[in-house]
Parts: sequence; C-alpha cells; structure tokens
Amino acid sequence: MNVMQFTPAMWVGAGLALVVSIGIIYIGICYIIAPKAASAGFGFRSEITEEVAPWQHIKGPRDIVSGLVVLAMLILFGPAAAAVILFVEALVPIGDGLTIIRHHGRLRAAIGIHFATAAGMVLAACLLLV
Repeated sequence: MNVMQFTPAMWVGAGLALVVSIGIIYIGICYIIAPKAASAGFGFRSEITEEVAPWQHIKGPRDIVSGLVVLAMLILFGPAAAAVILFVEALVPIGDGLTIIRHHGRLRAAIGIHFATAAGMVLAACLLLV
C-alpha cells in the first residue's frame, strides 16, 4: 500500500506504532547499558539482586528486536503486516504484567506500564487496519 493511500486512522496508528517501537528499543538499550537501573521500574517490589541478572540481560535484546520487527514490517510490508505483528507482540507486555502480579509486584506498574503498553499496541494495530 502506498502511503498516499493511508487513511487518517492509519496515520495515527502508524505514529503510535512508531512511538511504541522506538520506546521499546530505547528500553532495550537501557537494559543493555544499565540493566539494574532499568529493572527498577519494571514493577517487582523486591530489590534487584544478582539472581535476576540473566533476566536483566535477556530483556534488552528481546526488547530491541521486538521494536525493530514492528518498524521493519511497517516500512517494508505495510500497515497490515505491522498490525499483525503488533497484535502478536502485545502478548509480551501482557505476559510481563501477569508475571509482576503473580510475583506480588506493583499492581500499578503491571497496569500502568505493561498492560497500557499492550493496549497501545492493540490500538495501533486496529488503526492500521482501518
């Protein structure tokens, strides 16, 4: 699809997809550069210890790749492909939020960070399909 054929809703969806993608790439970079500092806002109540260091190091590359996949789909294959990827990748922040809740983390972080991110991704996907 040519960008000239984008509807206003698709432009909003593409903008939201870009914000989500760039945001998650930034978070991934933060986890690579300073994993303990980046982990502080994730939502767990306990002090970040050496026991979770592997998790901290896995999250950075995972987030960077997640953001790059959405950008690649949007740029190379168009809004429908990006929408499908956003729908699928929305499961990641949902899983993160549920993990925080399961381990008695901060409910506000689970909802305000992770579930809100998933909702933004689903909204962007829906707008890209309009």
